[in-house]
Amino acid sequence: MIINDNGREYDTEKIEEYSSYTRNLIFRLIYLRYVSIRDLLSDSCCNKMRLDAVKKAVLEEKNIKRIQNVFNYSVDEINFYISFAEEKIPMAR
Repeated sequence: MIINDNGREYDTEKIEEYSSYTRNLIFRLIYLRYVSIRDLLSDSCCNKMRLDAVKKAVLEEKNIKRIQNVFNYSVDEINFYISFAEEKIPMAR
């Protein structure tokens, strides 16, 4: 997947080829996008939703539409950010 960050593009298929600095930047970018999705879906940002609750909420069509309207992410991007956070970012679990 290609992640666009204000004109800079990162290919997640080649993440191991990037320098450690760039790799950390990509991980942080993905985590922040996951947190943005989580906070948008949460009734209270003070009480962070658990990852399994976020995954369940994303299955609802109304929540997908809401995320797309606010962040303009595709369904593939939304699913990628959540699955990547689950697999590779311990803070998200």
